[in-house]
Parts: sequence; C-alpha cells; structure tokens
Amino acid sequence: MTKQRLPGIIIPATWSSLSQTSASRQVSTLSTCDNSKTKNRDMACDPADSNRFIRSVDTLFGGKIQPHGCPWFSDEAPLILGAQSDKQSLRQLKQKSRLGLPPQLRCAVWISSVVRVANPHQPIQISDSYGTLGTRHILDAAWDSVLQAVFANPSDRMDAVAVAPDLGLTQNGLYKLIHTDYNKWNPCPSNNGAPIPESGKRSLAAVLCAVQQVLGIEYCPLLPDIACILLTHMPESVAYTTLREMIKSSSYFIPVCQKDYYSWCKSFEVFVMRMSSYHFTVLKEIGVLTPEGLEPMFKRFFTTILKRGDVLHFMDIFVVDGSKAVFRLALSFLQLVPKSTLKSLKLTNAESWWGEIRKKTLHPSFDFKKQLDIMYPKFGKIAKRYPRRKLLKQAVSFHGKWALENMSLYIDKTPPKPTGLLNDKHVLLAKPTAVRSNLAKWLPTPLKTTKLDLIYSTEIHGRSFAAFYKECRRTKHTIILIEAILSEGSATIGMFASHAWIVHPSSFGDGECFLFRADPDPVCYNWIPNFSDDTEHQAIREQFMVARHDFIAMGANSGGTNGLRLDNDLASGESYPTVGFENEPLTKAGHERFEVGVVEVYRMMREVDGKAVDGNDDLIWDLEGI
Repeated sequence: MTKQRLPGIIIPATWSSLSQTSASRQVSTLSTCDNSKTKNRDMACDPADSNRFIRSVDTLFGGKIQPHGCPWFSDEAPLILGAQSDKQSLRQLKQKSRLGLPPQLRCAVWISSVVRVANPHQPIQISDSYGTLGTRHILDAAWDSVLQAVFANPSDRMDAVAVAPDLGLTQNGLYKLIHTDYNKWNPCPSNNGAPIPESGKRSLAAVLCAVQQVLGIEYCPLLPDIACILLTHMPESVAYTTLREMIKSSSYFIPVCQKDYYSWCKSFEVFVMRMSSYHFTVLKEIGVLTPEGLEPMFKRFFTTILKRGDVLHFMDIFVVDGSKAVFRLALSFLQLVPKSTLKSLKLTNAESWWGEIRKKTLHPSFDFKKQLDIMYPKFGKIAKRYPRRKLLKQAVSFHGKWALENMSLYIDKTPPKPTGLLNDKHVLLAKPTAVRSNLAKWLPTPLKTTKLDLIYSTEIHGRSFAAFYKECRRTKHTIILIEAILSEGSATIGMFASHAWIVHPSSFGDGECFLFRADPDPVCYNWIPNFSDDTEHQAIREQFMVARHDFIAMGANSGGTNGLRLDNDLASGESYPTVGFENEPLTKAGHERFEVGVVEVYRMMREVDGKAVDGNDDLIWDLEGI
C-alpha cells in the first residue's frame, strides 16, 4: 500500500538561528502554527526560565519520575560545561551518557543529543535549546498542527490505537507491544504488571500515525519500541520531534526502509563471523542470523531481552552513538555464551538461543555496566573486532544490493487513514474510527481521500422515504449505513451506490457498487464480473441497484431476494446471498430479516477544497435512458 505525506505541514528540521533569550523568534519558521496559540504559550514561559531544561514526564504510564542527583549535568543549557570545542563537547557527552542519565533530565538530554548528532554543522547552542522550556512551546505548537492534519476529527484520536501503523513490526507484533510486552514497565508499584493505560496507548498511536502520515515512513520496525521508550520520559511533542530528527539522520540511527533493515542483518552476520567463527557457524545453522531471527535486537530494540532500567540506560547511549551502539550491544551478547558453553547446549532454533541470552540478561545478578565494558573495550584483539562507525556505514551500504535481491515482499497491513467527516454533529454510525478506516479501504481509489457529509439520517429527517429520495437524488455516490437490530445485539451494515437513488422501473448502477458489514467482523463484498452466455442469469447478476416507491435494494438472486434491502418504512430490511456480489447475509445466517434502527446516508466531499465530488448541490441526477 502506497501512502503519501500529508500536505501543508511545514515543520523544519532545524532552525537557522535560535536565540537563547528570545525563543519567540523561532515562531516564524513554523508557518502552520496558530499565532495566537503560540503567543499565549510564549507569554506563559517566564523568560528567566527559558534556558532551563524540560523536566522528564512519563506520558506512556502517567507515573512519577523520581529525580536523582547528578554531578555532571546542570538543570539548564548548555549540556556540557567547560568544553573547548564542539568535538570535545560531543566526546564528553558520550562519556557521561555511558554512565547513565538522571531520569529527570532524560527528556532534555535525549532530544538535545539526537538533534546535535543529526545536525553536526549546527552550533551546539541551538541543539541544546531543543531541550529547554524556551523551545517547548514551539514544539507543542508544531505538534498541534501535525495532530490537526493526521486526525481531522477529534474522535479519531480517541480511536487511534485501532489504526496505528506497525511500520514493519506486523499488526500482531504491534498488538503484543501495546497490550502485553510493556506490562512490567509500569513504574507504579500498585500497578506493577498492569498494561499501558488507555491514555498512553493513544499517545503512542498518535506519534506512530504522525510518523507514517507526515514523515512518510512505512517501514521502520525499531520505531514503535523506540517511541514507547521516549514516551516514558517525554511529552508527545518532544518524542515526535526526537523521532523526526532520528529519521532525518537515519543512516546514523535506524533503518527506515526494508532494504536498510536487511542490510543491517547481513552486516551483523559478517561481524559475527569476524568476532567468532564458531558462534557464526552455530547461529547460522539455527537461523539466528536471519532477518527474522534477529528480531529481538533489530526490531524490538532489546526490550524483550533486557530489564527496563537497562533498556533506558542503553537509550542514554543510543541517542548519542546511534546504530554503532546497537551493533556493539548485539555483538557483546556473544560473550555471554562462550564457546565452551555453546558446545554443551542443544540449540535447535533462534528462540532457543534468545532463551539462553535471557537467562543471563534477566537474571538479578546481571550488571549492565559490566556489559558496557564488553561493548566498549579499551584495548586488545576484541576491541578491533567491534565495528567502528565508518566500517559499519560501509558494510551496510555494501550489502544494499544483497538486501534488494533477498528481502521478502512487504505488504503493509496497517488500516488506512480513516475517511474524514465534514462535520461530526448528528453522526452516529460513521463516528467510530474503525468504521471509517474500513470505508477508506473499500472505496474506489478516487474516493479514498474524501470526507463524508451526512445528508440524511432517521434521527434528523425521521423515517421518511420521501425525505430519503429528496436528499439522495442530489448526489451520485452515496454510502448508506444501517443499524440492523438483532436478537443478540446490533450490526452496522451498508452499501455503496455508484449512482443516485432515484425511483426507476429498471435496475441501474454498475460494478463499483459494493455491500459491506462495518461492525462486527468487517467484510466487504465487491461485485464480481461473469462472462456467461446465460442472459437470464446475467440479468439477475447485474441488478446492482433497485429503487422503487416501496423499497430500495442492492444485489439479487433467482429467489427474488436481495443482498441488502430497505423497506419504505425504513424500519425493516433483509439481507440474503446474491449472485454477482457472492455475499453471505450481512447480518449472518439466521438473521436474514431484521428490524432497522438508525439509517444514515453520506455523500463524498473532496478533502482539498471541501466541495462535493459529484458537483453542485442543486444538481438533480437524471436516470432517463439508462
């Protein structure tokens, strides 16, 4: 599935000039920010505090972050005091990050470090300012603009988890990440083992949707876990900006396409062979060195291997060292299972290897600081076997051709961006984001990026067939949503019409029509052409739309029933299998006849200018002669 970046979001990666004392000068670079909103935020920030670092906040779990004393970081910019040059400042930052950052400063140090690395020619004063209160309001304003573009309707954000992109992690993998994998990360003692709260899930989903729709990223399996980790210490706006800067310097931090991911995996295989030929032989044989076998490291960012505190400590290092830190930590695991131990193990697959690693890393006696000594040896043969940044970059680039020849076909199964609503007032059946996401998937390509405009509702117009025809004759393409009342609950079913609903003695429409069930168990039944010479069968097959004074229907069969029929009282209907659409009853077997609750009809509006797809409101469609 090909997705395009949303237009109109102009959020520069860097600011050409940034004053530490007057952050308001930056506002002009964000052309999409609301000026009044930005002005209010500017006034809310005391100029005396504009240089102070943003305090960490747990957006994911909503827990409290306990401050720790730290002698090598102050609470205001610059990050590094006393450095004689930018190069020396960066070197000192790397050294201090390996010691571990104080939790209350992680938000500021993480974003400032990433911005500094992603923009090496930018003065460090500008990079450091990203983590200050003086810049926070600008990041918030930019994030508001992003949210308005990604979630055109406020209700969409509440349901964002249902349409969050997995970015190559797979929908099942993303589900586990959101609902189970981070349970032990909950910092509240009373909630230990509890899943991410709904507010945290929505924040994560919002960031992931923005990364996909605004930054144009479709494949980056490391990103969901990195986003989770950032949100444990950052507000949404800062986490999004940090990810944006990582993506801008993707060769330094993370693979942002399938080719780069496979190149990472092949490069790691070569470095394992260089580190230990015996480990290479064993791990190659049991499938650890495949793109699938390396998932715990290169897709899950070590979150299923290391304890929470160790992952956070590693993030302290990653924001400065980037991919080099990932490869070094991954290679250091080889020394947790030395050659003598490996010979005695009966490993059968990749999971058995990771099981052995977890026995070491999740054991209470495991000391991550000692693992860092293995990652960054100061001398000896082992030190030379760890890849330096230049060699790592060359290896990943060299294996790009291999990646293109060997990577599997990636099919993005992320639910599409929901069809928008022109106005959600009085909307009932189309309000759930999941319903409109499925409609966006089912609609013909030219209509996928349209918005829905409610033109008829039994809640507004009453159960009037005359009112139904009056409103529907003015638009060619319509979606009818029907609440079918069943014995065990209700179902939302419907039909997409390719022609205007106007009373006519003959059937009409074309193969663009389709039937669907939006909830529960969403399914779409498109019309399937058949080239039979049986004219009678073809006539039944091509009964796309039927509009009479006493009912409307779509689809037919030889028994005289329809795929979906709505009687003129708008209180009863039916759904049976048909030829052409090859559908099952939309209300499922045993409920072919049903009572009707709410009925809603929507027309399509262009997202660009808000005008009707089918022309002016005063247009009356004429079916004479069809």
